[in-house]
Amino acid sequence: MVAFVLLASGCQSSESLVPRDISQQVNEDGREWTYDTAWQNIRALNADIAAGDISTIDSQALLIASQMERLEKGKASSLSSSSDARILEAERDKAAERTEEENLQELTSLARAIQESFDDGDFESAKNQAIAFYGLAQSFSNLARPEGFEPPTN
Repeated sequence: MVAFVLLASGCQSSESLVPRDISQQVNEDGREWTYDTAWQNIRALNADIAAGDISTIDSQALLIASQMERLEKGKASSLSSSSDARILEAERDKAAERTEEENLQELTSLARAIQESFDDGDFESAKNQAIAFYGLAQSFSNLARPEGFEPPTN
């Protein structure tokens, strides 16, 4: 009995990352529409970061992650698997150890990585990077533009 409980608890899904309305909308959109809007959303994310507008990047990252899962697997979910949770928690832990400036640079790096993975057709990597981006972006979600913020130029 104990072995069953331990096995079952290990298989439990984590908390949902993507709200149901987002995954539902992504699933209702056709694959071509999802691809086209994902292309636009990823570039808008990179443009927002370059402009220093980080006020909505966390919600943008969730939409992108959902779109990447739709393109990867054919269906978007709530992204509640234990592997998704591990990616999120790992990035949150790393963010806690970095300075704000280092985290801003990492946001820029992750946004570029999402775009590169998407452009290469590697939707799984793009999804995982978007989840990591979301974990990092949450620390900035209530900030429009941190004082003294200058977008990284590298």
